[in-house]
Amino acid sequence: MNRKSISYLGPEGTNSEFAAFQYDPVAELIATSTMTEAILNIKNDLSDFAICAIENSLEGPINEVLDILIDPNNDLKIFDELVLRINHLLVGPINLKIDQVRFIFSHPQALAQCRNSIASLSKNMKLISSSSTATAVESAMKENQSAAIATKYAADLYHAKVIKDDFADSQDNFTRFVIIGKNDNEPSGNDKTSIAFTAQHDRPGSLVEILQLFSNNNLNLTKIESRPTKSMLGTYVFLIDVDAHYQDMHLNEVILEIKKIADWVKIIGSYPKFVV
Repeated sequence: MNRKSISYLGPEGTNSEFAAFQYDPVAELIATSTMTEAILNIKNDLSDFAICAIENSLEGPINEVLDILIDPNNDLKIFDELVLRINHLLVGPINLKIDQVRFIFSHPQALAQCRNSIASLSKNMKLISSSSTATAVESAMKENQSAAIATKYAADLYHAKVIKDDFADSQDNFTRFVIIGKNDNEPSGNDKTSIAFTAQHDRPGSLVEILQLFSNNNLNLTKIESRPTKSMLGTYVFLIDVDAHYQDMHLNEVILEIKKIADWVKIIGSYPKFVV
């Protein structure tokens, strides 16, 4: 069996790297500067897969990834998914005490997931956005009165101490990662399909009509959200997750019916549901 390669948001020490290792401990891991770059590596044949955070239980969807997946010019698919509990730590230089922290570095998602914990330290805390939680630690270690929100692994890499454990606003902080590739996964018997579509803007009730198709065919929708089409104000791409593989006869029939109603439909991928 050939060893697979997985691109992830680097550098070493990020939650994405940890997720990639959890997904496939023997894969070749390729660090990138952005999630977009990680995904483009697949199209450019630089890696077999990319792993990207797509949704967080505290802060919701990761729009950068959603927008790439729904792009009509992008034919990549969600191949699999993984859900991990994220334990954010406040870390910093060895001699730094918690009441001395004036600046906090981290990725925007991590800062958002810890906003209440940050406010409890100081309402005047200066927040500095970083490209990843790992680069945040590297930056904080070079600056006075600075800490970072990151993983234990990143803290160990940069010889930072843990100032405060469980720093997220909730211990129920879970992130859903998707593994993106060139093809769908095979049916497993417990699958999920992600679909994007645009309803007819000038047809009243078209969105309700589409959603009703799933109920009529006893198909369970587990998520619905929207993104702007970026072409006209007030027009949206709708994204849904449904409990079935697209090869399932009932879902296949529903997709055919949606194509008669919607302006545009895209199957983003069929893949096994992650079981906690």
